[in-house]
Amino acid sequence: MSTVPTQGPCNPACTKIVKLLTDHEVPPNVGISMPPYTNIDRYRYINIFVRFSQAAADEPPVDLGVIFAFDANGTMGARRYVNLEQNVSSPQSTNFIEVSGRGSWHGSPHNISSYLARFPVMGPFVEVFVYNRAAMARKVSVWAYLVS
Repeated sequence: MSTVPTQGPCNPACTKIVKLLTDHEVPPNVGISMPPYTNIDRYRYINIFVRFSQAAADEPPVDLGVIFAFDANGTMGARRYVNLEQNVSSPQSTNFIEVSGRGSWHGSPHNISSYLARFPVMGPFVEVFVYNRAAMARKVSVWAYLVS
């Protein structure tokens, strides 16, 4: 007896690549977002890849912030979440959806840093912020890989 995989609209998984920011120059000590919100409805996970220029290991990183919302205008957009756990006493505080790029330097001669953050999709639209913590401008790219 052989087993045949179930066929369906997303079997195998549906995927999509979204380029949110490509080689964008971010000024020193600045956080920016690049509207509009991007529709990610019908996907279960978002894998966000961040790449930025970095000349030395001791330079401050580029960090990532994520906002999930209900529409392209950012309605009910939230950058904080709480995952209620039974074994944690109440009240439980919310957490920023923010990732540090510290420690992601690839070294010389490439002079880049990159990292990947994986999130469950918590709303049908998403927008990202990047924070250049360094005292010099950086080239930053943020792409997403969506998976059903």
